[in-house]
Amino acid sequence: MRDETHSVDLTQQDLDLIETALQTQEKILSVQSRAGGSAARTRLNNLKGLMRRLRRQTPMAGAPVASSWSQAARQLFF
Repeated sequence: MRDETHSVDLTQQDLDLIETALQTQEKILSVQSRAGGSAARTRLNNLKGLMRRLRRQTPMAGAPVASSWSQAARQLFF
């Protein structure tokens, strides 16, 4: 079975809202897994993986954007 990825057009505000909702869900699943729920532990692990992927793919606020290929090349070496 292969994972299919999809492009979704979301604003930064949308991403912030999603991240907040996922953090709330993480807290709920954490409590449930500590109470002995193995299904909750599995879902918690899956959720943590999803949150890591979202953080990697979400542009950092205030991060400088290279305006040319030469600036991007300089950033590789310095």
